[in-house]
Amino acid sequence: MNDYFHCNANSETCGWIAAILAMICFGSFGVPIKGDAANSVDIDPLVMQSYKTFMCFVTSFFVLPLGVEFTFTPWGIVSGLFWVPSGVLAIYAIRNAGLAVSQGTWSSIIVLVSFIWGIFIFKEPVKSIALACFAIVLMIIGLWGMSYYSAPTTTDNDNIREQDMLTDDDDDLPHQVSSTDDDDGLYNQSFQQEEEERLNVEEEDMVQQDVLFIEQQQSSLSQRRRRKDVIFCFGNVQLSRRNAGLIAACANGLWGGSIMVPMHYSGKSTRGLGYVISFAIGATIITILLWILRYAYHLYKTKGSFVQSYYMLPSFHFKVMWLPGCIAGTLWSIGNVGSIISVHRLGEGVGYSVVQASMFVSGLWGIFWYKEVKGFWERIKWFCSAIVTLIGILLLSYEHGT
Repeated sequence: MNDYFHCNANSETCGWIAAILAMICFGSFGVPIKGDAANSVDIDPLVMQSYKTFMCFVTSFFVLPLGVEFTFTPWGIVSGLFWVPSGVLAIYAIRNAGLAVSQGTWSSIIVLVSFIWGIFIFKEPVKSIALACFAIVLMIIGLWGMSYYSAPTTTDNDNIREQDMLTDDDDDLPHQVSSTDDDDGLYNQSFQQEEEERLNVEEEDMVQQDVLFIEQQQSSLSQRRRRKDVIFCFGNVQLSRRNAGLIAACANGLWGGSIMVPMHYSGKSTRGLGYVISFAIGATIITILLWILRYAYHLYKTKGSFVQSYYMLPSFHFKVMWLPGCIAGTLWSIGNVGSIISVHRLGEGVGYSVVQASMFVSGLWGIFWYKEVKGFWERIKWFCSAIVTLIGILLLSYEHGT
């Protein structure tokens, strides 16, 4: 086998290069998900995940020309069971809570989960467990800081949503009544002043009614805006979309932090790049199963109507989403290959933890492309958090044993 571009002489260096590649790709794959195309069709998370899975499956076979033999292990299905649901949660989190804050949230949790697996369960070597734990704490603090300072303020969000709602319904709001024209001599001068006073009183009453009507309309718009920003979970429990997105990000971190764990139980021939194809096949199987479960759920809701259940499935919006979907899937697939090599070379505790510094990349997207971080000092705080994360990475790399 061509051992990862002849990196076997310095496998640790190869692992760090792969980790940096994974950081860049994982930090950028969410950009198409939050783009104008996805927003224009309100893409369903499972649909977007299906694009990612498809590209993961297609690109996985590119390892064969590198000298990797075609092998399959059922542990790839287990990894798919971890990845596909967490991928759906990640997409939901990005679209509801934002790219930077979502990735920072799940990255912090994944760092902790993967470190526990690697150091305390797999007993991967480090020079000092205490210093390695301190490095992980620094990374988590830094990632949390970048996530916190990447989040747009609630006031900004409310103003934007209110402006959108008022703009959409501007035609529904009445205009003030113009002053009544003079009677042009219909009344004689003795009664003209009295008539003008009466008309002025009526006009004031009409203006007050219009103002009251406008206030009622604005109140109605505000209520509609709040309803639009609230979703219902488990009956009467109300959550804002942002909070629902953050919950999804936390669930993604807890569940997705174990994606690479099954590779440790596979044979030697299916580790590293040899695990890529097994992972892709497993992810494809799990994605198909999720579609079957979703269709079965609609069958239950429609009391066995196969046609109605089919039309209730979300559209793939292929004409609009094929390009951003393929870009997101390709970036994630490249990042996945990098993370597999990184975990194989550096271990679960170090390799997969370092990859989560992809938050730095997604944060840069949020600052300079989406303008999510406003204000000079907010950006300074974000970069200070990024420095703390970098210090944690450097310390963890120093503590990594051979």
